Amino acid sequence: MATIPETMQAYQKTQIYTDKTTPGMMKNDHSVRNGVWAKIVVQKGEVVYEVPTRQETQTLTPESPGIIEPMVTHRILPQPGAKFYLEYYR
Repeated sequence: MATIPETMQAYQKTQIYTDKTTPGMMKNDHSVRNGVWAKIVVQKGEVVYEVPTRQETQTLTPESPGIIEPMVTHRILPQPGAKFYLEYYR
């Protein structure tokens, strides 16, 4: 799994999402801008993080966050009962 470079600093955090409130675009193929990294922080339950171009699937939990690399197409699929947010770095 990728790690956010130490030179990056957090600059924004989303609201807390659930399986019912996650925007549809997050569940479909999308990416973050060039130069921007993100961390998927799970507070409760499980979130499936998919990178289709690499055929990678990770199940994220409160103990195991996910890292989104710049310009990498991905999907975020919260499972029933999950709560999570994204933290952006640049």
